[in-house]
Amino acid sequence: MRGFDGRVTVYHGTTSLIDEIDVTKGKPYKDFGRGFYVTRSRIHAEKLAIRNKRVEIERYKNTCEAYLYTYELDGAKLSSLSVKIFAQPDFEWVRFVLANRKSRNSAHAYDVVVGPTADDDTLVVINAYLDGLYGEINSDSALNTLLKNIEAENLPEQIFFSNNEAVRLLQRQEIVKLAHEKSPKANQKRQVTRL
Repeated sequence: MRGFDGRVTVYHGTTSLIDEIDVTKGKPYKDFGRGFYVTRSRIHAEKLAIRNKRVEIERYKNTCEAYLYTYELDGAKLSSLSVKIFAQPDFEWVRFVLANRKSRNSAHAYDVVVGPTADDDTLVVINAYLDGLYGEINSDSALNTLLKNIEAENLPEQIFFSNNEAVRLLQRQEIVKLAHEKSPKANQKRQVTRL
């Protein structure tokens, strides 16, 4: 599969310690459905882990840690699964994300989905679309406006696994506990503890 030949390093940022991946523990109403998400961007995974830690502490008053998991994905075996790849955000991607964000589980039957992440800024644009601010929902003109406002070049890639057969392609390599200051300076290195 193009872009996934051989072994590929991927990352998962979280506030949970994971012994075994269980896709049913994924949060509902996500871009590609309930499941397990990784990215090829270490920086993106670290940001997600630290953001989720901040949310847990500020919103829920929970004490927790931020962890970065490194996995090796056996890309050669992806061809044995049902895989959907979105090379860029387009009408099909928007409709796919919207359908999954309305579904408690997944609005599709793919084992693996690869495509852009609908980040917080994207969600503001999607909510404006859903509120009818760009015109009639599902109209081409409203979707065109939504796609123009997304800033696609800034969306990191995500890889979604919907079932336990698919996550078996991931081999854990490392777990790192990320240290986080409340107001880290831009040039300050993050302290890490390898587990």
